[in-house]
Amino acid sequence: MPWYFWIPLVVAGLASMVALSVLTAKIQPPPSAAESITLDGKARKLEGERYIEYRVGCTINAPPEAVWALLTNATNLPQWNSTIISVEGTIAAGQRIKLKSKLAPDRVFPLVISTFEPNRRLVWEDGNKIFKGVRTFTLESSGDTTTVTMAEVLTGAFLPQIAPKLPDFTPSFELFAADLKAAAQA
Repeated sequence: MPWYFWIPLVVAGLASMVALSVLTAKIQPPPSAAESITLDGKARKLEGERYIEYRVGCTINAPPEAVWALLTNATNLPQWNSTIISVEGTIAAGQRIKLKSKLAPDRVFPLVISTFEPNRRLVWEDGNKIFKGVRTFTLESSGDTTTVTMAEVLTGAFLPQIAPKLPDFTPSFELFAADLKAAAQA
């Protein structure tokens, strides 16, 4: 067999090795990702290797049940949350929702509710090893006040290529925290 018959096999093998190395590349959060989220309503962006996290936290003078009711009512979310255009579906364990954000008004984000712990924790996510986004809302009660944190972690093999095209989520996170606080305390 002539040597040039081997070229497609060698190229395919190299391509497979490159794809495998990209998909198995290590995701490393920065050391600051282990720190608690501050409750001052100011969003932070943390960057690591194939890892970006946006986070914000605030204290709300309302019980967790009132905050939870706001976070889980898909129909009413756009009425108090000025960062969202629309949400279709039901926010409940294992459900799928479609969210339109003002940051990307022409795009619909198909999300899965992966964690649903009433009055405590809500997680929605989309994507895979190539690019994944996971948003976590955490509520902690202290009498008639609730501390709320929201963090979105973006990871994946193609994050270095996608990250430069992403908008800065910091202002949107700060606006969300202010909107939630105002709605819950109304």
